[in-house]
Amino acid sequence: MSAFSLESKIPFLKSRLFDRAALRLMLIAGLVPNGIFLIAMPFFIAQRLITPLLYLLATAAALFLPPFCAYILFLLVAAIDLGLIISIAFHLPLHTALDSIRFLSTIDVTASAFYVTTVTLTFAMPLLAAWLLNRHREEVRLASPVPAALLAFVLVGADLCFNLPYATKGEPEFDSAMTQNGLTADAVAARGNNLLVVLVEGLGAIADANDKALLSAELERAAASGNYTLTRGTTRYSGSTTAAESRELCGRWGDHLDYINQDGPFDCLPRQLAERGYATSAYHGYSSAMFARNIWYPKIGFEDLHFADELVRDVPKLVPNRCGSVFEGLCDTEVANAVRAELLTSDKRPKLVYWLTLNSHVPFVAKPNGKLRCGTEEAAITNRTTCELTELWGDVFKSVASITADPELPPTDILVVGDHHTPLWERDAKKRFILGAVDWYFLRSSGRMREQQLAARWKDIPLRTGEIRTNGIAHPSITISTNFLQNSAKQD
Repeated sequence: MSAFSLESKIPFLKSRLFDRAALRLMLIAGLVPNGIFLIAMPFFIAQRLITPLLYLLATAAALFLPPFCAYILFLLVAAIDLGLIISIAFHLPLHTALDSIRFLSTIDVTASAFYVTTVTLTFAMPLLAAWLLNRHREEVRLASPVPAALLAFVLVGADLCFNLPYATKGEPEFDSAMTQNGLTADAVAARGNNLLVVLVEGLGAIADANDKALLSAELERAAASGNYTLTRGTTRYSGSTTAAESRELCGRWGDHLDYINQDGPFDCLPRQLAERGYATSAYHGYSSAMFARNIWYPKIGFEDLHFADELVRDVPKLVPNRCGSVFEGLCDTEVANAVRAELLTSDKRPKLVYWLTLNSHVPFVAKPNGKLRCGTEEAAITNRTTCELTELWGDVFKSVASITADPELPPTDILVVGDHHTPLWERDAKKRFILGAVDWYFLRSSGRMREQQLAARWKDIPLRTGEIRTNGIAHPSITISTNFLQNSAKQD
């Protein structure tokens, strides 16, 4: 249908405010660069509040600059757009997101078709808009900006309405699973047990009680053995994974930059326990270069570091396989074997063992033929993404339960806690979690390492039996060697 016939049927098109040139400008500045996200909005979450306004400004500026500048401006806005989406989705403050660019070499973005498609479209559509702008430059230069401006503000309003409710609301008052369970250095040392801390990648606070029960079943069984008591709860989070490490290990809000950029040492739980005679070690199935953990972990008190390279070198038979795609590393279920071996290794000192999991980092690789039957009509959890993540988290929980069942395990208290809400793009999946919170589970050992050490020491006491007579009455007697008592006193 011709423009003339459209104008004859729709009177407001006769106005210069809404003529063909104005509508073409709206197409170039608004619909083309933002259209993909507009189409996806009912199903996916991509918070990009100011981007439509930035494209509007880029269009206005490009009309008064040489044609090649249109491509530069639109690509710049696309880069800002992608950065905002990623930083908000992965809970990264702006300064942390900018610093994280230097760690891109440690990941393989091309391993995810979803990521490749998203990045390609994010840059291709603005380039198309820039091409259209240059092609129709003379026509749209004198066009009314009203339709384009109205569309930009409509898109901002839609983002506010549909996406802002899923955003975390600033930094909450400090809280942590450690704090809630009273796991101070003094309290841990007083018990004398090993302490295993498992930080689970992407484990948010599951809203549905049935979904949560499916995940915690393995830990329930561990507690049912009588060797542990299980408590659970939720705590607030702020920031990404390294912020969660600061939260649980150092008792403060922060992230890796707070520890990299300062000399240290820092008064964190690993250092506090090391000063109280604990051996401290950390395990993670990915590169130590990611977020420079090899630099700041020692600053907070970890003596022994076991990342992917070290584990492959030192215990290759325990970690023979690889898992993941973009974040390809060791398999959590196999890193668990190394963690178990650490806990079982004889040492006169009690141990703090920290394990940061990996395989549930998005984009994740779903577990094939899992027991939850994800993606089928018989699926235990109807949302496929949530179901597949629960399968991966369940593998970690099963590994923890397996560690507790080892008869050779010394008394070991175990804290399992999420780092942050999973960066979920799907609205239906996002609704299955409590915003701004993560779940934790604490398995408190019914044994006490100090008591077991004393029992082991005294079980082979050299005794001599005899009798003592008092007023002619015989009484049985037991004599303990003086040398043994002296040696025991020295050990204590």
